[in-house]
Amino acid sequence: MGNKPSKHKHYEDTTLKSNCTASQRSSQSVTLDGRQYHNVSNSSYFMPRDEAEQDRLNSQHFSIKAVFGGNIMPQVLENLPTNAKILDIGCGSGSWVMEVAIDHPSAQVIGVDMADMFPMTIRPENVRFQLHNVLEGLPYEDASFDFVHMRLMLGALRTNEWPEVLIEIDRVLKPGGSVQLVEGDFTETSQSPLIEKVITAFHNAMYERDQDPWIASKLKTLLEQLSYEAIHVETRKFDYSKPEDPIAQEMLWNWRNTLRTLRPALSHRLVRHPDEFNDLVDEYIADCTRFGWYAQMWSYCARKPT
Repeated sequence: MGNKPSKHKHYEDTTLKSNCTASQRSSQSVTLDGRQYHNVSNSSYFMPRDEAEQDRLNSQHFSIKAVFGGNIMPQVLENLPTNAKILDIGCGSGSWVMEVAIDHPSAQVIGVDMADMFPMTIRPENVRFQLHNVLEGLPYEDASFDFVHMRLMLGALRTNEWPEVLIEIDRVLKPGGSVQLVEGDFTETSQSPLIEKVITAFHNAMYERDQDPWIASKLKTLLEQLSYEAIHVETRKFDYSKPEDPIAQEMLWNWRNTLRTLRPALSHRLVRHPDEFNDLVDEYIADCTRFGWYAQMWSYCARKPT
């Protein structure tokens, strides 16, 4: 691929500054059911991009951090230089970026996302955010980063886009550098007919966007195809039937909000009238506690060959 970023005729540092205008910040969005959603032509992502979604993403971040015992897997930390250059793809609200920057003050941490839900002014000095769509390639030179992190992109990438994005990650990662991929798995079955109905509708909505609900379990194969070494995987389950587990209950609240935000994509599959959808979601959440249901998180790390 040479020394310049792929798919880009000209490279420049387009990192967002604090004086970004309101029109720039509100571009490429559409309002549905009173919520602001992404409206990027080449993206299949179907979650919102408003303040309520920022709150949900922050809650999700802290739950995932808690269940895995940190933001970075120990195998990555062992290989991370003190002055590392770190990239977070699909950074969302920027929580992971800012925490990692605080924990590693000598590192430079860059978050990139196609939606500007990240902080514009209040952030650590070693943090930079960039508004960019990873599907257009990464706007960085070859071998620029010591560590690349990407999390919960199963609802953002089509099946055929996963290998392409991983190839871009490989391009910008230094030889011997580390990658960490964290993905959700919402494929668990249940004895509740309502849970099965909702999950089937969720999967069908993904299929219509050419997305793969089972991608989390396939990432090891994709990393092996790139000849990555020291591949390590850990899984964690959120048991929604345990009200005494605060992390599981926080993620259940998060999942409830996720489903409600997906009303434009799911309501016609599940109810006769959109106004009935939120009540159905509440019944579904009650069944998750009553019958039991698991959501699983997969965390992978691997090292690029030297």
